[in-house]
Amino acid sequence: MAQELFANASLFTPPEPENLETIDINPTIIEGLILRFMHINTTMVAHEIAAELCVPYYGVVEPILIQLRDSRLIEVTRGDMAAMSYVYTISDAGRARAMQYFEQTTYIGPAPVSLESYNRVVAAQSLKNITVNSDRLREAFDGLVFDEGILEKIGPAVNSGRSIFLYGPPGNGKTSICERIVQSFGGAIFTPYAIEVKGQIIKVFDEFNHVQIPPEEDMRLQGKYDRRFRLIRRPIIIVGGELTMETLDLIWNNEARFYEAPFQMKANGGAFMVDDFGRQRVEPKTLLNRWIVPLEKRVDFLTLHTGTKVEVPFDELIVFSTNLNPKDLVDDAFLRRIRYKIPINDPSHEHFRAIWKIVSEAKGVPYADEVVDYFVEKHMRSHGRPLRGCQPRDILENIIDVCRYKGVEPTVTAEMLDDAAQAYFVKFDDMNYKMLGT
Repeated sequence: MAQELFANASLFTPPEPENLETIDINPTIIEGLILRFMHINTTMVAHEIAAELCVPYYGVVEPILIQLRDSRLIEVTRGDMAAMSYVYTISDAGRARAMQYFEQTTYIGPAPVSLESYNRVVAAQSLKNITVNSDRLREAFDGLVFDEGILEKIGPAVNSGRSIFLYGPPGNGKTSICERIVQSFGGAIFTPYAIEVKGQIIKVFDEFNHVQIPPEEDMRLQGKYDRRFRLIRRPIIIVGGELTMETLDLIWNNEARFYEAPFQMKANGGAFMVDDFGRQRVEPKTLLNRWIVPLEKRVDFLTLHTGTKVEVPFDELIVFSTNLNPKDLVDDAFLRRIRYKIPINDPSHEHFRAIWKIVSEAKGVPYADEVVDYFVEKHMRSHGRPLRGCQPRDILENIIDVCRYKGVEPTVTAEMLDDAAQAYFVKFDDMNYKMLGT
């Protein structure tokens, strides 16, 4: 059953608009985009205009070009029998009209979709349509060393669609766990490049946080679909100490005169992870209060710079992650609102070996149990240092850097381990500072 639900969610394709009667936005928005494009480029071929706007030429772009031409805002300077190959040049009157549109917004890019279309697309690809079972979760966590009991806690938490609180010492893979959770959702989803709300443009697609699927990797991109949408891997948006309350609302660019969607809106269909929870410039209680309505109602309310509230879908898993004591952050009443609290503890010696082996194989470094045991005994246990999941990667990368500098093949010796440990476990006490002349 879960497989069927997952398949239905993954095969959704937004239909291509056929004409101006069926497209979901006002034609004047498309007109403004065309004139802004032409003001910048002066001359454009008809099919290039359609490609830039990501809408069909016939039925959508063509009638608007004819209207602009009849109004003498643009003119055909070259063309043959095929209207798609006409070369258009903007007129002085067209430039004047374009400047009026620029005063409203300087947005240049694919035509936006309506908020209603965005809502339908999010609902069609909702996480509610996916059930993550034990096999799917185990497959997603393959190659990650962890306590087996973790899966039994994560599985129900993921299916709840509520928030998850991961806590424990730093460097033990809390971020990796969140990434694997999103991987267990599977598939790819369509997200709009931009949406239009009450005459305002909100840019949603994020080139940095969204991973776009190449056309050859998904059959849906081979046929007709609404090209105003981008097919992306289910997103995971990770924020840390830089998070503020302002970045959780629409971000207005006063010069460009359009909005950037907030982090949680970009995370729809995936996960939003607040890393280093408790180290933000926002009180933890204030940050948790921000999510009460979205988590209960599955909608979020954003504010335009005019003061108008906009209701948008909230379809994602929120993961809070911290290496601080949860009781030092919020009281018990607030902790109860987070249904699933999962400790991520230090790895055992056996798990530490397994992590070291995986990292060694990935980086092409010889592995031996004796090497790990030497490092643990001399540099960890004898100093009372706890094992951390990140240490094998960090130590081996240090050794690889040294080998590259010396021009030798990557290898691990006791001397190299000692040098790497000395560089890694630095104590910045008063003596060190004096030696550095500070």
